Amino acid sequence: MILTPRYVTDDSTAGPDFTVCTLLRDPEKYDRLLASFARVGFDASNSEFLAADNRETNRFDGYSWQKPLLAQARGRFVIFCHDDIELLEAGHAELLAALADLDQADPNWLLAGVAGGRYRPRKHHRRFLRLRISDPYGEDRVLGSIPGRVETLDECFILMRRSRPVIGSYDLGGFHFYGPDLCLQAELLGGSAHVIDFHLRHHSSGTKDRSFRIARKRFVQKYAPIFPGRYLHCTTGVVHLELPDAAKAGE
Repeated sequence: MILTPRYVTDDSTAGPDFTVCTLLRDPEKYDRLLASFARVGFDASNSEFLAADNRETNRFDGYSWQKPLLAQARGRFVIFCHDDIELLEAGHAELLAALADLDQADPNWLLAGVAGGRYRPRKHHRRFLRLRISDPYGEDRVLGSIPGRVETLDECFILMRRSRPVIGSYDLGGFHFYGPDLCLQAELLGGSAHVIDFHLRHHSSGTKDRSFRIARKRFVQKYAPIFPGRYLHCTTGVVHLELPDAAKAGE
């Protein structure tokens, strides 16, 4: 038998512009998402749409769902979003323009989104968020200079280049803190995360239930030894990456 290899060159420009990956729970919300993308220039000629199917049961969680979809994605840019977002006036052309601007500002960017915590702000105060979003907290909210670097991103909309993927942790689970997890992984890879000027609506205000507290504790346990003492600014609040004294002492 003669084995025939496939010789791979740079394929970063191959495929459609975008692969839109959605964590799908509610079909009606997803229909609204798809209709909004279609209204502002996303179509079969420039985009493909994949959904992690949680309609009947949670087959995927926040840390697991991106991996199988990323393996199937053909788009130059891969969007990971919730099913409860809706695009407004900004569309396909505007997103490409925002990403071209980001390429010029920081060629090492790995992640982009619409809401996050500023990258290591000088002072610990309430104005640490960077936003370009409409949500239950207000219409067309803009906080901080946009575009701008952040240290975490909200999970409702996160974008990466297929040629420079960022993979979430395998040792964490649940539906909280997977956006900050991706951002810290990007930082460890030598890249950065940014909020870009791409206005959309997120119909959810988020929840902080028992599962949130459990996910936060496990997130801190993982990253406190890597970034000891760091205050990590998230859209859900500030997380102090500090282990209890007993854990630090190895007791």
